[in-house]
Amino acid sequence: LILTLLMAVFMIGCGNKDVKESNESQTMDSEKTSNTETRDWDDYMTSIKEESDRIKVSLENDELTQTEMNIKSQELYSLWDGALNDMWSELKRSLSEEEFSKISGEQSTWSTEKEKSVEEAGKEFEGGSIYSLIVNMEAAKITEARVYELYELLK
Repeated sequence: LILTLLMAVFMIGCGNKDVKESNESQTMDSEKTSNTETRDWDDYMTSIKEESDRIKVSLENDELTQTEMNIKSQELYSLWDGALNDMWSELKRSLSEEEFSKISGEQSTWSTEKEKSVEEAGKEFEGGSIYSLIVNMEAAKITEARVYELYELLK
């Protein structure tokens, strides 16, 4: 978190082209992976991880304005949140009612804990321009971990 904060403070510049390309790439990826019944989950996770890594590298290495960093961090969170929703839909379809009920309870607890962690991460930055970056990165990190947990259930 501190490293992300330090990187964000020192990464001021321009890069609107990267933001546009990222949005276009994410839209194309979403269209390619919209059918969960025919999805190869290993390939899907590889593509999500590659896109996640691309966004993270951009955040770390590109000269971006604070607004652009905030946008990229939102893209990262949205990427993992979309993956979470895709897996959740597949689990609902493929698990027994009893198994899905159990996992639904776990998901509810996870969601509550995620919101608490995100809120805590952003507390000291509330009202500042870096706030969105901090809360998006925390939400992305926690959601990414949950996606990998759900992915294990789909194997």
